[in-house]
Amino acid sequence: MVRRIFLFCAVLLAFAATSQSATPPDFTLARFLEVPTLISPTVSPDGTLVVWRRTHRSLVDDKRETRLYLGEVKSGKTRQLSFTDAGTGGLSWRPDGSLSFQRSHDEANQVWINPLDGSEPRPVTAVEGGIGAYWWSPDGKYLAVLADPADPDDPDDPDETELTEVSEDPQTPDDPTAAHVYEVPDDLHDWTVFDRLEKPEEYQQLWLIAATDEDPDFEPRQLTSAPLHPYHVAWSPDGKTIALTYNARFSSLIDEEQQIGLIDVATGEMETITGTERHSSFAAFSPDGSKLAYYTDRDLEYRTYLNLKDLVIRDLASGEVNVMTPGNQMTLGGYGSTPGAAPVWDAKGRYLYLRAADGVDLDLYQLDTKKKTLTALTDLEGSLVSLSVAGGTAAYVETALDKPGSLYAGLVGQKMGKCRELASVNDAVAEFKLQPAIFKSLPGFEGGSVEAFLFLPPGASENDKLPAIIEMHGGPFSRYGNAWTTRYPWQVLSRNGFAVLIVNPRGGTGYGAEFLRGVYRNFGTDDFKDIMAAVDALVEQGTIDADRLGFTGYSYGGLMTNVVVSRTDRFKAAVSIAGIWNYTSAIGQNNSQLFIDSYDRPWDKDLQRMWEHSPAARADRIVTPTLVMHGQDDEPVDPRQSIEMFSYLQMNGVPSRLVLYPGEGHGINKPSHMIDYQTRELQWFRHYVLGEEEAVGAEVPLPVEP
Repeated sequence: MVRRIFLFCAVLLAFAATSQSATPPDFTLARFLEVPTLISPTVSPDGTLVVWRRTHRSLVDDKRETRLYLGEVKSGKTRQLSFTDAGTGGLSWRPDGSLSFQRSHDEANQVWINPLDGSEPRPVTAVEGGIGAYWWSPDGKYLAVLADPADPDDPDDPDETELTEVSEDPQTPDDPTAAHVYEVPDDLHDWTVFDRLEKPEEYQQLWLIAATDEDPDFEPRQLTSAPLHPYHVAWSPDGKTIALTYNARFSSLIDEEQQIGLIDVATGEMETITGTERHSSFAAFSPDGSKLAYYTDRDLEYRTYLNLKDLVIRDLASGEVNVMTPGNQMTLGGYGSTPGAAPVWDAKGRYLYLRAADGVDLDLYQLDTKKKTLTALTDLEGSLVSLSVAGGTAAYVETALDKPGSLYAGLVGQKMGKCRELASVNDAVAEFKLQPAIFKSLPGFEGGSVEAFLFLPPGASENDKLPAIIEMHGGPFSRYGNAWTTRYPWQVLSRNGFAVLIVNPRGGTGYGAEFLRGVYRNFGTDDFKDIMAAVDALVEQGTIDADRLGFTGYSYGGLMTNVVVSRTDRFKAAVSIAGIWNYTSAIGQNNSQLFIDSYDRPWDKDLQRMWEHSPAARADRIVTPTLVMHGQDDEPVDPRQSIEMFSYLQMNGVPSRLVLYPGEGHGINKPSHMIDYQTRELQWFRHYVLGEEEAVGAEVPLPVEP
């Protein structure tokens, strides 16, 4: 026994000595997943304070933990406001300077306020079923909220109507040939009736509720009803009008052609001011209430996913609409195909502030509404991933591919470089000495170019002929930038000996209209060729080894993974996550919007074309060992897509494995699920690309014999 203890202690001492001398420590998947981030900076109305959330995953507790912090812009002093997860969502400010947030109360999310004067936070709403989102009226007396609709008034609602026993011949009720309808007992009603593709009566609707006791007779009023689907609210400065962004027909999974309506708060009547032919969203009233700024599609020939957005200003008296960004080729309002937040006016009503993506860059811009010019107020090494502007102050979070982020705040204007750092979590990865990714501009298909980032293993060079993993982004109407990711473990993969290339082929945002429309009616064709041209360039340069390649992607990246294995056998392994396999079945399952926008009448005219582009059409050609993973409750991409793909792989004898995660939607987010799927991904590539037999691969498949 003594000898065993001695040997065990010797092993521990040796391990400790090795750990102390190791430079840098191992950046594992567990360490990656627990890196904290800073999110949701929110500036107070007077611009003096900023509140934000600091969040990280706990693998031990299998949840995400979030805490609130408050900072003073002028002094830089900060303090922690919360010490539990309760009350950390839905951050906003009441006009009087009280902090507001959402917290669960009696099992429903309600709006609470913290006056920040030492008194205890208290709820200001008690809405049955809870609140999904909220917006303060300018005087702070009322809230516009998204909440469950009132019970339907129509007694003939098809879901409520009971079938009664009837006879075609009332004179002969006992006639055995007469038609009868049997009345099923209420406790056996377990079916769902659909008269539309989705259930619009389940959407939350817009309500007006009191937030103080000043008007005790005020009754909550539902301002909208199904099938209208409200998204965003802006109050006019006088509190008399609400500008509502809404979808008039279905949810965003079916049709994202949003519109804007003006609601008279006193009467509840709404006037729609934008047409169905263009997507319009995220309105903002000018300080004097005379104008309304919002985003809208530029071209009538294309639907919203394939359209650049213009920022326009509508004169509310005359109805005249003035385009502020003619000819602009950047992606406005963020980096997605639709804007992510409303622009913000300055106090004098001349300037608007917004984020915009230009290639891989994401910065803060100022729009001069008189000159119609966009000026970058930041020129960051990383990306401006979160932004809040109020009271003449801007607060933003900057991250990079090797830095999880810092929060800055300062006066908004031309001297944004002098912003004060209020918080940072970069020290959470400092000991690991993560390497910055290398920006690459690579040749694409037919003379085009592809921007990308390359991660190299520690100590490696671009001439080392490395095993490589190629990854495609989601969307496809998105792109990779120099920003920290909480989902994709590229730094971990590179520290396991792989070069990792993340690419922006045609079809992505940030590169102008022509580039965005590069996949119109062509999913998985020319964008696939862009990727392969970039891979060929790195092979020719001696950076990566053509015989040791892997491919992966999530969402549209999963679709591209499925395309890749169906079009080439050059990759030793593939990992497809939440991907689409069969375009023609996918449009009929969940994400109709993606194909309605991207093909020409895909339900009839382009149906055959969609099938020919589908990876499923080439199922018999696949030989690449493929790991397929999906959330079981995924709505945008039905998990049946992955199940169908796995079935074909198995029947064709392709080494493959399917993993389905219960309770997960399109994003697999539970920490225990994340560490599992990322570990499986790493093991899969180590087994098939590096040839490590001890790493986990697939069991031998049993193909269906011809």
